Amino acid sequence: MNQDSPRPTADQVLETLLEGNKRFVAGQLLHPNHCQESRLLVVDGQKPIATVLTCADSRVPPVDIFDQGIGDLFVVRVAGNIIGDHTLGSIEYAVSMLQTPLVVVMGHASCGAVSAVIGGKKLNGHMATLAPPIQAAAKKVQANTGDLVNNTSREVAKLIARRIAESEPIIADHVKDGSVKVIAMYYDLRSGAVTVLDDSSSN
Repeated sequence: MNQDSPRPTADQVLETLLEGNKRFVAGQLLHPNHCQESRLLVVDGQKPIATVLTCADSRVPPVDIFDQGIGDLFVVRVAGNIIGDHTLGSIEYAVSMLQTPLVVVMGHASCGAVSAVIGGKKLNGHMATLAPPIQAAAKKVQANTGDLVNNTSREVAKLIARRIAESEPIIADHVKDGSVKVIAMYYDLRSGAVTVLDDSSSN
């Protein structure tokens, strides 16, 4: 993103991300802001257009999925795209200090963290902290038709998006005054397509 350009709205950013994903799916990537000039423009500061919380899964690279470049996305990654104090603090930083108007929580197909929790695998050590939100989401969708892992991944994204939007005092205040929107998305590994999940808007 041009560092001197006016800040886009959340809806404009969402359109930019979805258009980039269309290029990604079609194999027609523009790879914007990957050159030396782009790198030098952000040496003294950054103005990312969106904050993206997604899984640490190596198959889910947000900058590529949305066909963006250096300085365009503030990315927070953790297995299962769940939140804790550090991840939430990072998102608060992006919203309050970097003024990103859009926060995206992106779940994905065949999520290993979700599969492990649903499959009853014992998660030792700090891995155990990943389980509660995934278990809550799985319980909510267990009667639904379709793949339980993928249905749970979608529900986790929606659950976490709601929690972020309601997080006080920083993010909730921005959501209430309309300067920030929080949405949930789902990434399909096979097609490469991203969809916005229903009832995920914070406004």
